[in-house]
This record gives sequence, structure tokens and C-alpha cells, in this order.
Amino acid sequence: MIAILVIAGVAGLIWTVVLFRWGDLVGGCLAVLLTGSIFGHAFFHISVVTADRLLLAGLAVVYVGYRRLGWADPKPIAKADIAFFLFLFVLTLSTFTHNWQLHGAQPLATLLFFFLLPAALYWIGRQAKLTEQAVRTIFTSLAVFGVYLAATAIAEKLNARAFVFPKYIASPAYEEFYGRARGPFLNPIGCGLFLSVGLFAAVQWWPRVQQVGRTLVVMVSALILIGVYCTLTRSVWLGAAAGLFAIVWLAISARWRMSLLITLLLAASSVLAWKWHDLNAFKRDKNVSVHDMSQSAGLRPVLATVAWKMFLDRPLFGCGFGQYKEFDRQYLQDPSSDLDLEKARPYVQHNVFLALLTQTGVLGLGLWLTVLGLWIRDAWSLWINHDVPTWARQHALLLMSVIAAYGINGLFHDVGIIVMVNMLLFFLAGVCQGLLPLAKTLPRAAGATCIATSRVTSMSGA
Repeated sequence: MIAILVIAGVAGLIWTVVLFRWGDLVGGCLAVLLTGSIFGHAFFHISVVTADRLLLAGLAVVYVGYRRLGWADPKPIAKADIAFFLFLFVLTLSTFTHNWQLHGAQPLATLLFFFLLPAALYWIGRQAKLTEQAVRTIFTSLAVFGVYLAATAIAEKLNARAFVFPKYIASPAYEEFYGRARGPFLNPIGCGLFLSVGLFAAVQWWPRVQQVGRTLVVMVSALILIGVYCTLTRSVWLGAAAGLFAIVWLAISARWRMSLLITLLLAASSVLAWKWHDLNAFKRDKNVSVHDMSQSAGLRPVLATVAWKMFLDRPLFGCGFGQYKEFDRQYLQDPSSDLDLEKARPYVQHNVFLALLTQTGVLGLGLWLTVLGLWIRDAWSLWINHDVPTWARQHALLLMSVIAAYGINGLFHDVGIIVMVNMLLFFLAGVCQGLLPLAKTLPRAAGATCIATSRVTSMSGA
């Protein structure tokens, strides 16, 4: 086993160095992100070693080499960076001051693979040389990946297994969420978030292309939206709609915004009035009945009540990161409650913010909300600064839409423990933080290196 790990590690390191020597750090980050998404743990693993973790180790070595050779682009530390690393420190402290060896060191594994390793992608993306070509590569890669996920989602929904790759995606051996579009993540929420981000990235090409290109953008967007539908997950639908609305709202001329809002409100009200019952109870997983699905919405108040009671007992520091299932059982027997709290016994917390609140208290949740708020503030400062090149402003717009989708899905699921979600969010946030110096260092003439106008209002087609 050790020999296999050594051989795999050396091969992965050599391959990584060869690839990234003639590429760049952004390309390396995307390779880690997309490899981990398609060829993750379910596709290949030896113990805790997976392909993306080997790639990330190689990328870390390459990053060190880039720094020594002066090929990276270090940026000054910002408030958002300080808050982010304080948040990671609190998670680490919370993990090691409690029983981190629980269930085969599951709390430690969650900390390492879902937060600390994604933080490495945040830092490398932030310190990379960020050019128009690099940002366009991000848009293109995420849009193409969204097309792949959409095609796979449609094939899953139609049970066309021959068109699903990798094959494990359509395997009934993985029972959870079987029957929905779950993609290589084996999770419809994770798949839906990546589909949403692919959609957000695709529409960034609208102001850059002409009629033929815009037709292609519309076709790609329509395909991805079908894939979003195939997840059969309401929070995914809402998150994709909210992120797309944010992009269109900020990109179009102010005189069209009220008309857009009224139109969307009327359309949404009509759909809800017409399909409310169907939206509340419909068959999604093959192994779960419609009745069971109709109980899904009723589970949220139960989980929220349990979380509130846990918070009241440990408001400042929580019960410990990764310890939720060890403590929630103490709150399931409460005769004074009108809710059947026992229903929550098999489930983890279905809200990323409540999960952090119960496990790390006000300190942990407060820091995470601060981080998200600072990321949004910095992205907004880039977006409204018309001296900044359009490609940088568009990335800021992409990040704000991603955070919108993350937040909405996070209200209904603990997206922080869904594979690759934090990798995606942290990487895009890191790149946005790395773009902040453009607002101070680039003169107005720098806009000549991007498209003719620095405004993205042309996205409306006006």
C-alpha cells in the first residue's frame, strides 16, 4: 500500500509540474477543482488519497516554486483575508479542543478536506497573476463544465446510463438521491450549485460576443437550466434564479430594472399559484415515496428547533466542530414542544448557518458571516469602479451571484460538507480578492486591454 501511494504521489507530482510549468496557477487551481469534481473519491481513492489531493499537493509545490522565481503576484493582506483565516483558526481550535477522533477522526477529516484544503486554493488563486486571459479561462472552464453537468443530469433523469460518465454516477449502489440529477458529486445540491455557477459564468460572455456568440450563450444557458431543473431540488432552483437575477439586475440599464422586477414577480406568483401543491410534494428519489418527500419541508422547523435549543446551552463556542450528531440527541425528547423532535434523529443539520452556530457558537458563525459580508463588499467595490477593466468587474459579479446561490442553498442544506462546494467558493473568492489591487493600480487607460466599454450594460443587448 505504501509503495502504491509513493508511486501515485511521484507520478502526480511530475505530471503536475510539467503541466503547470507551461501553464499558470489559475489553470492549476481549475485542474484541481474539476479533477476533484469528476474524478473524486467515488472514482478513485487509496485510503484518503484521491486524484485531486495529489494534484493539490503538486500545485502547492509549484506555487512555492513560482514564489521563489518571482512568477507569482503577491498581494497585500486585506480585512477579508484576516477574517477568513481567523474563521479557519476558530474551526481548527474547536476541532482539537473536542473529540476530534470521533467516528474514525471524522471531525478532523471534515476540517481538513472541506475547509483547510479549499483554503489552499483560495490562497493560491489570490496570489496568482490575474490577467484577462486567466479570468476568461475561469469563465470558459466553468461554463463548459456546466454543459457537461447538464448533459449528464439530463441523461440521469432519462435513465440513459450509456451517456453518463463516470459510470458510478448512475449506479444504484449509491442509493442516496438516486433518481435525481446528482452528477459526479452524488448530491443534487452540489451538482445544482456547480450547474448554477456554470450558468453564471456562461452569461459573462454576453457582452463580449456578437449575434452568433450570443445565440450560443442562450443555447448553453438553456441547456444548463434544464440540468438545474433535473436536480429536482427547490433550493437549487431558487439559488440559480437568484444568482441569474442578480447578474441581470446589475448589468442592465437602471430604466429597465423596475419593469424586470414587476415581470418576474408576476411570473413567479402565477407559477406558485398554479403549481404550489406539485412543488411541495413530488417524487424525486426513486427509493422515496411522494409522501416522504412531502414531509421534507416539515423537517426544517424540527431541525431549526433542535439547533436553537443547542445554541441556548452553548451560545459562545458551540458543542465543537464535527460534534453535532453527538449532542443533538440530548434535545430530541422535549414533551413541552409542539413538534415531533424525534424526527430529526437520523439527520444532520440542514442549514449551513445553523450547523456552524450549534458547533462553533456565535464566534464561528459570526466570523463566517463577516467573511461572506467582506467578500461581497470587496466584490461590490470592484463592480462599481468603472476604472477597473470589465473582465475584473465581471468576475466580481460572478462571485456575488455565487454567494447568492450558496446562501439560498445554505438555508436548506449544510452545503459546507458537500464535496467540492467550498473548493469552488473559496477559489472564486480568492481570485476576487486578488483582483482588488486593480482598483488602485490600473489607470483608466487599462480598459483598452479589454472590450471597448467598461460598462457591462451591453449585457442587456441594448
